[in-house]
Amino acid sequence: MRCRSIFAAACLFLLPALAQAHAVLLDSSPKSGEMLATSPKEVTATFNESVGPIFFRILDTSGQEVGKPGEIRLDGARMILPLNDSLPNGTYLLTYRVISADTHPVGTTFGFSIGEPMRATSAASAASETRSKWSPLVGINRWVLYASMLWAAGSVLFVLALAPSAPVAVTSMRGGRLAALLSAISFVLAIGFGGADMRLAGFDGLWAAETWRTGLGSTLAASAALGVPGMLLLMVALNANDRPRTGFATVGAALAIGSFLVTGHAATAPPAWLMAPIVGLHLVSTAFWLAALLPLRHAARVLPAGEAGELMDRFSRYAVPAVGIVLFSGIAISWRQLGSPMRLIDNPYGLILATKLALFLCILAIAAYNKKALTPQLGLGIAGADARIRRTIGVELSIYFAVLLAAAGLTLTTPPRALVAGAAPNATAAMTADGTWRKNVKDTAGYSVDLELSPAKAGQNMLMATLKDRDGRPITNAAALDIVVSLPAAGISDVRLKGQDVGNGMWHVMIEEMLIPGEWKLAVEAFVTDYDKSTFETTVPIG
Repeated sequence: MRCRSIFAAACLFLLPALAQAHAVLLDSSPKSGEMLATSPKEVTATFNESVGPIFFRILDTSGQEVGKPGEIRLDGARMILPLNDSLPNGTYLLTYRVISADTHPVGTTFGFSIGEPMRATSAASAASETRSKWSPLVGINRWVLYASMLWAAGSVLFVLALAPSAPVAVTSMRGGRLAALLSAISFVLAIGFGGADMRLAGFDGLWAAETWRTGLGSTLAASAALGVPGMLLLMVALNANDRPRTGFATVGAALAIGSFLVTGHAATAPPAWLMAPIVGLHLVSTAFWLAALLPLRHAARVLPAGEAGELMDRFSRYAVPAVGIVLFSGIAISWRQLGSPMRLIDNPYGLILATKLALFLCILAIAAYNKKALTPQLGLGIAGADARIRRTIGVELSIYFAVLLAAAGLTLTTPPRALVAGAAPNATAAMTADGTWRKNVKDTAGYSVDLELSPAKAGQNMLMATLKDRDGRPITNAAALDIVVSLPAAGISDVRLKGQDVGNGMWHVMIEEMLIPGEWKLAVEAFVTDYDKSTFETTVPIG
């Protein structure tokens, strides 16, 4: 029981690795807020990784698509949209939605102009239409898929490794068959839900053929192509008397684990040749632990105390090395996602992970109770020990599914590997007599940005941002800098503007969108390197 509880705790390191991260826009042509002299022949967007286009459009201020676009082309991480018609002078919106290898759809909208200054009101309203109604269902289905796939594959591992007596084996195999069926259904639903999420479809969009074509065009299809046959093979393997069919079981479990290695940020994160095997070992070990809990609980009820104790001892001999695999590979995966322990407290992803650490403490408490009290009582045949052990195993199962629920939440959250976020609590701000608003913001990695916004009034504002390193020196080689402003109280969200490098670590941005007085949110997203992005978040009062 102690090893089993520690094994459960170690699984906390696995689950964040299954969360998804975002593809990040590095550059575009035209840039946000840019005024072009003539109509472009094509528009482009360059990301930090290869993406699959869902849509890429140019809209006029009424929201109509213009330019008679041709077929979207991909050149590595660069997305190209040719325009067959010239655009007259005026303000336009560039809008896109893409999906990366981790299946997470991302998109944005920003404005540019041709031949005249840009009007900003349309960009603000269009940017608010970027949230999908399907994201919660995607997360719930992913939670079901995690649990059922691990349970199905782990049931085979448990019975083959421990060879329990018939009553326990039958319970494990029956549960594995049900889990395999549920997992196969979830694999298919993931394609439909994912396609609807990518297309920002309404709830009736699930029945549209285009929704399924979109899902099939992502790595969700490759995952299902492995996962569904794997689940069917596991159902055949587990449809036996008291021992699974070894051949079907081996191939089915391999396909099941492999289905999680062709998608998801952890398995596809560089270097993939290293991360994919680490995630695979993690999944195998976790599956073995999860699927063991229910049959062990059943064993405590139907087997004599001595036989039940002997089965738990055999399980512990396998669990000890499995704990090491889960623990050390989990640390590696989590470190790859977080980058620093400080990331636990300064961003939504870290807070969800911190919740898992709280669950870790609960599991350790169960482990201590089982080791010091219940396991010796079971070995001695003390009355009621079997019932108490069954209850503690039930608690372990509940905690595990709570961990999986948190993991599903992480699939909708950006991990610090893709976005190094954090606003320092000691940031300082001041409004000078000439109306210039100034503030210094630091992130927990030690970088800082000096912000100057003038005149800090409703209408056009000029922002100067100076990036500095840990020693307070200007960062002169930053790859890019974006500004994101929003006013949630007025329904204006995520208006993204591209900064212009003016040298010596300083970046210039003209913000046309602050048309309404209020407490505006302002985020500075700076690429300190080509792949690492620090985000500095604050608020600014606009009078």
